Amino acid sequence: MIPYDAIGGVEVAAKSIYAGDHNRADGDLRFERQYLVNRKGSACGPADYHGPYRSLYDPRPYLHAFFRLYRKPPDLLVASLWRSALVLIVLKMARPKQKAILFLHLAHDVHWFDRIANRIAMRLADGIWADSAATMDQRISPNLRHKGRVISFLLERHSLPKVSDPTPEFIFWGRLSPQKGLERALKIFSKIVRHVPEADFKIIGPDGGSENDLKALVEQLGISENITFIGARSRADIRTMASQASFYLQTSVDEGMALSVVEAMQSGLVPIVTSVGELARYCTDGKNAILVQEDNAAVDAVMALLADPDRYKRMSFAAAEYWQAKPLYRDDFLAAAAELIKGKANNV
Repeated sequence: MIPYDAIGGVEVAAKSIYAGDHNRADGDLRFERQYLVNRKGSACGPADYHGPYRSLYDPRPYLHAFFRLYRKPPDLLVASLWRSALVLIVLKMARPKQKAILFLHLAHDVHWFDRIANRIAMRLADGIWADSAATMDQRISPNLRHKGRVISFLLERHSLPKVSDPTPEFIFWGRLSPQKGLERALKIFSKIVRHVPEADFKIIGPDGGSENDLKALVEQLGISENITFIGARSRADIRTMASQASFYLQTSVDEGMALSVVEAMQSGLVPIVTSVGELARYCTDGKNAILVQEDNAAVDAVMALLADPDRYKRMSFAAAEYWQAKPLYRDDFLAAAAELIKGKANNV
C-alpha cells in the first residue's frame, strides 16, 4: 500500500514486482499494489488497485482503503510511507490478528506527524522493514529492533557497462525536494564551470517543492547556459541520458538507500555525493565515489578525474562492480513476505 503512483524510489521499487501470481519454492504468492488515491486517472487492474480520485488531505481515501482491506483482508499488508501507516494503524486496531509490515524508506522523520504515525505503526506492526541498515539503525528503537529487517533496494541487474573517458557531463534524477540538497550541488557545479565552461548538468525529476528556488539560484550563479531542468521522465529515458554522462551529482541532506545513486553506479557513473544514510556504507571516497565534505575539495577531485582518464575508468568500473552480486528487491521482498505468511500459517 502506497499513497499514490509516482516516480520516486518507493513507487518505482513497488512496480519492479509483477502485480499478480508468483509461483515460488517457498510458497505461491499473489502480489497486489494498492494506492490510496488515483492521481493519474489510471484504470485498476486485477492486482493493481487505485483508490478514489481525491486529495490525500481528504479522509475518504483512507476510509475507502480501510474498508476494502477490512472486508477482504490480505494475508500480509505492507504499508509504505506515513499516510499508508495511518491505514495500517486503524486496520490493526480493528483486526488485531491481521499480519502487517511497516516499510521505512528514509533514515529520519520528515515531520512530527510522520514521526507519530510511524512510531505507533511500528508498535502495532508484526514486522518493520527498512530500505537500508542506516534507516533501521536510526529509526527503529532498540526494544523494537527484533522486528526489523533490511530489504535490498537493488531493482535490476545490469551487465558491467563499457567504461569511457570522462567528460564534464553531470546528471541528477529524483524529486526536486529540499532533502536532496540540490542547492549545494548547484554551487559545487558552478565552481566546476569556472574551470570547464562547457560543463553540463541535467536535472531530471518532478517538482517536490524546490524547483522555483533552484531555478532562481541557477540565474544567481550565472550558469543557466549549463543547466537543463528536464522534468519527470521514464526510466528508459533516464537510462539513455545517464549513458551520456560521466558523473552523478547529489548532495542530499539525508537519505535512506538512495535508489538513484545505486542506479547511477550500476550505469558506471562516478557519484559525487554527501556521506548520509546508506551512502556512507557503499560509497567509498576515491575508490568508487567522491564524497562531499568541503565543496572546493570536491571540485578539485572532479578536476583531477577529468585530467586522469585511467583513474576515472577504475572508479567507474568499481562503482558498477559493487552491485553485481547483491540480491534483488523483488526476490528479497517476496522471500520476506513468504516467511512471515508461513509463520502465520504455522501459528494457527
